[in-house]
Amino acid sequence: MLTPSDIVAPDKRTPGVMAIEPAIFPMLGSLYARRIKRLNAQAELQRENRDYFRFLSQLVQTQQQILAQAPLDQTEATAIHALLKHGPDDTQLGTNLSSLQNWQSAYTILAKQLAPMLPPDMGQSLCDLSSNKTLLINNAAHLLRSDYQQVNAGVAVVVWAALSSSWAQAIALRQNEAVVHPAAQAVCCPCCHAPPVASLVLGGAREGIRYLQCSLCEVRWHRVRAVCVDCGASGKIDHWTLDDAKSAIQIETCGDCKSYIKTFRLDYDPELEAVADDLGSLSLDKAMEEEGFVRVGINPFSFPA
Repeated sequence: MLTPSDIVAPDKRTPGVMAIEPAIFPMLGSLYARRIKRLNAQAELQRENRDYFRFLSQLVQTQQQILAQAPLDQTEATAIHALLKHGPDDTQLGTNLSSLQNWQSAYTILAKQLAPMLPPDMGQSLCDLSSNKTLLINNAAHLLRSDYQQVNAGVAVVVWAALSSSWAQAIALRQNEAVVHPAAQAVCCPCCHAPPVASLVLGGAREGIRYLQCSLCEVRWHRVRAVCVDCGASGKIDHWTLDDAKSAIQIETCGDCKSYIKTFRLDYDPELEAVADDLGSLSLDKAMEEEGFVRVGINPFSFPA
């Protein structure tokens, strides 16, 4: 049964927190290692979906390899930042995507590594897309514009992973100019415009502080707690779990706009990883959707079919 949780007051701060950073930039090596660990753990827990979690673990391992063997250079990082400043609605998005080689090379590597793990038809589709530059660019543009229904859900996961590997490197390399929109009230990422995966309540020196995590460039940006991340209202916020009030995975709902976002309490369980553990807790999403709430954000490993 869903039960409301006890939440830390919005103004709770530990003595060690002197200032709240508006954005926390990704450390991709450790992020990928943590994600692989959690995907492998979910593969053991989610037996009916074990093969998919193993597939995703291989995908992130390949992103790790790309990071080590074919890193983004400063020239392409500069070009990606220029693209991000114009936003996903820019009429030149396709042309700009076409001129960036790193993410296209990343897609080719991912498709080659992952195809043998898939049914033959799907594996061949991934590989064929590597040589069809026009279609690859179109698919990437659709995804960046949130036109998810225009792209096959399985293909979308791999294209998004290729974009993510390049976008995250670009943001990490050029942090001083990465935040192109104010973060304080941002629903989507202030660096790359992509939607969040989830809400995180951090532990350690940032205990009790909430950040949203980007589904594309992996940046975390600060949002005040007990306020709806979608509409900004605070009067009808509720928190739910499927077990007890101290559950480390919760749902925050807004009765005003009928939206919800999943919250990972890293102050309760620091081992959680938003992307992997979101997939392992889809029963919460199902319960919220049955109550008429609509999710804020996406999981990059589970696009709408």
